[in-house]
Amino acid sequence: MNNSSSAAPVSKKTINFSDATFINDVAHFRNVLRQSIPHGVVAKVLLFEADVYAFLTRLIALGLEQHTVVLPPNDQLGTLNELAEHVDYCCGAVSVSGKTLLDEHASTVQATPQQTENAPLAWPTEGNIVFFTSGSSGKPKAIVKDWPLINNELATLASLFEIQADSVFISTVSHQHIYGLLFRALLPLKLQCQVTNTIEYPEELASLIKQHQQVILVSSPAFLSRLKQDNVITDVANRLSYVFSSGGLLAIQDALTLHYQLGLAVTQVYGSTETGGIAYRQQSAPSDDLWQFFPGVSCQVEPQSRRLILNSPFIHQQHMPLDDTGQLIDGKLKLLGRIDRTIKLEEKRVNLTQMELCCKNHKWVTDIKLLVLEGKRTVLAAVVQLNAKGWQHLQQEGARQVSQQLKIHLQQHFELVTIPRKWRYLTELPFNAQGKLPVKELEKLFV
Repeated sequence: MNNSSSAAPVSKKTINFSDATFINDVAHFRNVLRQSIPHGVVAKVLLFEADVYAFLTRLIALGLEQHTVVLPPNDQLGTLNELAEHVDYCCGAVSVSGKTLLDEHASTVQATPQQTENAPLAWPTEGNIVFFTSGSSGKPKAIVKDWPLINNELATLASLFEIQADSVFISTVSHQHIYGLLFRALLPLKLQCQVTNTIEYPEELASLIKQHQQVILVSSPAFLSRLKQDNVITDVANRLSYVFSSGGLLAIQDALTLHYQLGLAVTQVYGSTETGGIAYRQQSAPSDDLWQFFPGVSCQVEPQSRRLILNSPFIHQQHMPLDDTGQLIDGKLKLLGRIDRTIKLEEKRVNLTQMELCCKNHKWVTDIKLLVLEGKRTVLAAVVQLNAKGWQHLQQEGARQVSQQLKIHLQQHFELVTIPRKWRYLTELPFNAQGKLPVKELEKLFV
């Protein structure tokens, strides 16, 4: 099994879904599916395609034929190897040994008669999409969403945010994940807006924004944190209608700096693959820490543990326990930390999220990730991203002195036995494109 090495490079052109070309391409790929998959069989199809136009052509066609679409989070060999045994076919820019690549049949299938410009796009209402998350153990975990749930959330997003029809969606996140799929692929498709393929660098963003008048940026905390350091889009910021961020929490200082630089508050989205969107917020002042629930979504709070219990039209399970704790204030949500990040050290309980937030308040720290290292004894370790002032102290005084100062800072709020024993310093935490930190990679820093 290997990646398709012959795939064309991803184009950066703007794609418009409002004409008949896309509808015809979907219809043609439906014919490919009908002639490739036996009649009456509901197949599981592995779909990976970096080009958003090609991706959506195949996704919509598969959905209309009611096949189950399996979305790998990336096209790495290890990922595809793990998922290959669970599918019948593959589709897009991947090649899996022993599995039929449906795209190879496209050239042999007769083209569909051209639709008129006024022909409506058919939209899937049945079938499933399977996402994979890393899970708490790091092993891929399947999350199944059916099209009715996807459509419920899309309808909510379309009605909640005031997005003009001539908007162009620019994204730094992949559509292979739920956040990217909804916000940078299906939502512009639903609204007949335009969309570009994924970009990686702020310089690309600046170039694209200059080409359009109404821009919506779909991004992650990791990209936005880099952008604010030397913001190259301030002179075209008036063209931004929305900046969306999800995949993790955007640091308050990053949010406030971006608001100052862009004149626009970042719309942060709280949720997960399992839950769908739960709430959103826009921070233009330090006090703006409450989350507004999406319409139809609500949470209850368990009295003792403060654990959040979710009810949502974006999931089938009602009263879903979350791994987050929180507080309800005037119908809005204040997040207090994750339940699954409360650990015991020397019989003392400590919430790692709270400790990370405390450490970020230090004048030398930009970001931090705490890790629990298991061995003869459980040890708490810290990977710290220092700011310029922090690096200056590191170079002048050494890592030991910097660690000591951070420990003194934490001891104002946490007992000594819970303070991290091991420290490592980086210029930047290695977030991936989805705004997640690869924990296994960080653990290697302490080997």
